[in-house]
Amino acid sequence: MTAVDTVIYDEAGPFERSLAAAFIDTLPVPLREILDPTLTPAAFLPFLAARESVDLWFDDWSEARKRLMVADAGNGIAALKGTHEGVVRYLAYVDAEVIDTVSYPARFVLGRSALGVTPLQHPPFKARYLVKVTLRAPTNAFVLGRGALGRAALRAVDLEPILRAKRALQVAKGKHSEYLVSFAWRRPATFGDELPFDGAATFAATVERPHL
Repeated sequence: MTAVDTVIYDEAGPFERSLAAAFIDTLPVPLREILDPTLTPAAFLPFLAARESVDLWFDDWSEARKRLMVADAGNGIAALKGTHEGVVRYLAYVDAEVIDTVSYPARFVLGRSALGVTPLQHPPFKARYLVKVTLRAPTNAFVLGRGALGRAALRAVDLEPILRAKRALQVAKGKHSEYLVSFAWRRPATFGDELPFDGAATFAATVERPHL
């Protein structure tokens, strides 16, 4: 400060002194660290998510997953909406996986396409996805021949993983695109699957579907 400024400051009251102290360039707030999703305190992550317009978020995610989502949002993951890569990236956040994809209009391929299966003149910007989601079996589930009413509870399978996958697909979808999704990534086994006769396979055995 100049000599004149020093005189004025010395003659100022408590309010003027506090106001002058507020007009400084050095702030005791580590803004750079707070705005960095890899360094910010965990309690600040929801605020950073809102700042980056994150539209896929679950409160029970691990802290590492939340930090990664905020970082991806800051790096422009939203630009991938409407693309296959976007679907893959968003589904990974809810532990889901793309097994197969068919985008329309699709070319007619002998042996794999047929009228009614791959329609001709199909509207553009439409895609079908076969998505793998692992469902958790309920505890104490009733199994015919192994459980009894009164001892084993009849409980529905937890469909939360499917609901979260649907939410991720809604976020990944472009404004002018349409997604058709199937979560039936397993099918009943047949003799053509040549299952081993070692006692591990049962009449209700299933195998993974590689294609839609």
